[in-house]
Amino acid sequence: MAKKFDFSKPSDVDDMMTLLLADGDSEDPALVEDLGDESDITSEEKVEECQEDSATEQEYNSTSEDEEEEHAVEDFFIGKDKTTKWTKKPPSAFHRARRHNIIMHLPGVKGDAKNATTILQCWESLFDTELLELIVRFTNQYINSIKENFSRGRDAKETDLIEIRAFIGLLYLAGAYRGSRQSLEELRGSEGDGIEKFGLVMNIKRFKFILRCLRFDERITRSERKTYDRLTPIRELFNQFVQNCQKSYIPGEYVTINEMLPGFRGRCSFRQYIPSKPTKYGIKIFALADSRTIYVHNMEINAGCQPEGPFCISNKPSDVVKRISEPLNGSEQNITADNWFTELVDELKEKKLSYVGTLKKNKCQLPTSFVNVKGRAPYSSMFGFHNGKTLVSYIPKKSRNILLVNSLHRNNAINDDSGEKKKPEVITFYNSTKGGVNTADQMCSTFSVSHNTRCWPMVIFSACLNVAGINAQVISMGNQLEPMRRRIFLKTLSHQLVMGQLAHRSLHTSGMTFQLQTRLKRYLPDEEPVTTPPCAAPPAPQRRKCGVCWQGAGFRRITKYECSCCHQPICLTHVKPLCQTCFAPTIVNLGVSTSQND
Repeated sequence: MAKKFDFSKPSDVDDMMTLLLADGDSEDPALVEDLGDESDITSEEKVEECQEDSATEQEYNSTSEDEEEEHAVEDFFIGKDKTTKWTKKPPSAFHRARRHNIIMHLPGVKGDAKNATTILQCWESLFDTELLELIVRFTNQYINSIKENFSRGRDAKETDLIEIRAFIGLLYLAGAYRGSRQSLEELRGSEGDGIEKFGLVMNIKRFKFILRCLRFDERITRSERKTYDRLTPIRELFNQFVQNCQKSYIPGEYVTINEMLPGFRGRCSFRQYIPSKPTKYGIKIFALADSRTIYVHNMEINAGCQPEGPFCISNKPSDVVKRISEPLNGSEQNITADNWFTELVDELKEKKLSYVGTLKKNKCQLPTSFVNVKGRAPYSSMFGFHNGKTLVSYIPKKSRNILLVNSLHRNNAINDDSGEKKKPEVITFYNSTKGGVNTADQMCSTFSVSHNTRCWPMVIFSACLNVAGINAQVISMGNQLEPMRRRIFLKTLSHQLVMGQLAHRSLHTSGMTFQLQTRLKRYLPDEEPVTTPPCAAPPAPQRRKCGVCWQGAGFRRITKYECSCCHQPICLTHVKPLCQTCFAPTIVNLGVSTSQND
C-alpha cells in the first residue's frame, strides 16, 4: 500500500524529500551549447553581468572605513544614518502569539489537481490540454509557412496533440537517462545499444523536425509585439504555466525566493553572466518555492530593461520580491531571501508576510559595531531590535561576519544544538529554509530535458518542463499515489505521455520495417476503433511484404495474404495447401479454434 504523505508533518516531508533527491547526485550540466545564427537581436551581442553576491558570509578588513566612532547610548545602537535606533534588549516575551506565526491554510494540493489519480493527470494539471493546444496551433502555423520548401509533403506534415505529448515524453525520457545533450542517433542506437522507445515512438527525422518547428506565439504579429515586450515568443505559454502552478498547490508556511539560471550561450539581449552558478551564462528566472517540498509556486523571467509599455517594470530586488510574493499576500507565511533590507521588511509586514534574509554591509541603517569585526571573538553574536525587526551579527570565524535581518524571530535565543559554535536560532532557521530554489535548480539540471538549441524561447520552455516534472511529483505524493524515486517517476511519466502515439503507430504500420512492426504489436489497443459502418462492404486486404521472403533472402515481395495463426504476411510461394480433413486437426493441435478460421 502506498505511503500517505501529510505535508503538515515534518517527518512525512523528510521522507518525501528523500524520494525526490534519491537520484539527485550533484552533476554539473553540460556547458557546451550549439550556437547558431537565429537571434532576436541584430546588434552586437550583449551580456549582463550580475554582480549580486548571495553568499551568507561576508569578509571584512579590520582597517575598514566602517571603523568610525559609533553614536551609541547605553541601551541602544544607532545606525550609520544617525536615525535608526536598535534596542539591545528583546521585546517582552509575555505577549499573545503574533499573527504572522499562524497560517490560515494548510499546505497541500488544491483545485483540479486534487482529483488526479495518475502521474499523467498530475502533470496535466500543470501542462493542461489548453496549453498543449496552444503549442500545436502555433507550431502548425510555422510548419505551413515553410511547407513549400519541402519537395515531399509528408516531410512537413502538421502535428497534433498526441504527437506533441509524445515529443515531450521523449524529452523526459532522455532527461531521465541524463542524455538530453547527447546526439539523437546515439540515444536511438543502431546496434541495440540505445533506448528502444525512441525508435518506436517516432523516427529521428520527425523528432528533429518538430524540435526545429516548435513555436509558442503568433508569428505574424510577433514583430509588432516585440516593440514593447522582449519575451513575446514565450510570454503566453510561460504566464499560463505559472498560473497552473499556483492553481494546483498551496505552499507551506516557509517559502524561498532566489534565482534560477537555465544555461544558454546563444545570442539573447537579456542573457546574464553569474559566476557563482554552474552554468555561468544563461537566462535568469526568479522563483518562489516551498522551502520544504521544493514545489515551485511562482516564477518571473528577468528580461532586463524592457521597452516602454505594459511590461516595463522595475528590476530592483525589493520590487521583484514584492511582485513574486504577491500571490501569498495575507497568508501569514514567511519569506527567506538574500540581501534585501528594512524597507522591504516593513512593506511585507503590511501584507501579513514575515521575512528572513541576509544583508550587505553598506546599508545605512546598520550600526557600525555590527559591521566592524575587529576585536570580536569567533562564535560571538550581537542583536538589535527595532520596530518589529531583529538584526543579528554573527562571527563564524575570524574576519567573517553574517548579517541578517528578520521579522519572524523577536528574541536573542541561541540554538543549543549548535554546540560550541553558539549559532543564534535565526541563523539556523535561515540555513534550513534558504535552499528551496537552489535545490529545485539542482534537480532540474540533474535530469534536464534541455537540448542544444540556438533559440532562447526553447530554453525557457525546457525550464518549464523541468519545473513541471518536480511539481508533478509533489502533487502525486500529495494525492497519495505510489511513491517513486525521481528517475522512475520521470520514466513512468514519459511512458504515459507516449502511449497515445505508440497505439496510433501500431495501427498504421504500412511502410515500416518488419522488425519495427513486430515490436509495435504489443502496443495495439485492446479494442480497435470502428472506422466503417456495419452495413459497409469489408475493406480490401492490406498489401504487405512477405515475412518469409524478407527475412530469408531480403527479397521484397508484396502480398495480400497472411498466416491464419500468427498473422504474418506471406506470399503464395510459401503457402502449403491442406484439404478440409487435414486442416481441422492441424488447427486443433496449434490451440486455435476452427471457428476462428472459417
